[in-house]
Amino acid sequence: MRKIRTYGEPILRKKAEEVKDIDDKTLKLINSMKETLLKAQGIGLAGPQVGVSKRIFITYDKEKENFITLINPVILEKNGYEIDIEGCLSFPEIFFSINRAKKVIVKGINEKGKEIIVEANGIIARCFQHEIDHLNGILIIDYATQNEKNFYKEKLEHLLQKSKK
Repeated sequence: MRKIRTYGEPILRKKAEEVKDIDDKTLKLINSMKETLLKAQGIGLAGPQVGVSKRIFITYDKEKENFITLINPVILEKNGYEIDIEGCLSFPEIFFSINRAKKVIVKGINEKGKEIIVEANGIIARCFQHEIDHLNGILIIDYATQNEKNFYKEKLEHLLQKSKK
């Protein structure tokens, strides 16, 4: 289990570093991220969210009951857009309306070191885009309207105060 970093913690704003080797340390990180994600009951988790500035994210596809691990991911293609409510483990109990592609094709490396291309639709496509944003230091608040920020003002301020301790 790893501690999930919340809004205000500097690592969430840094562009994550490319993974050079998939060694035992990397595999341990991936396994602990899976454990953390299941315990938190989320669908996606990126390295920076657990305090590791590496270009790794995992997604849990509840429908298929399996994990998708992507290392050094790149979006190759996006199609169709829709606005939907989105949350984030780094922003507990905070939700924003975000416009994202309905379908994406992402290239990356799996935990066995093999290059893979994954086509995703719906919630998994949204999750892939969300996690890749994390790897680039982009957070859901960056998409929020001023009204949404005002609505969650107290919760956001609480997270910022907590991050300074």
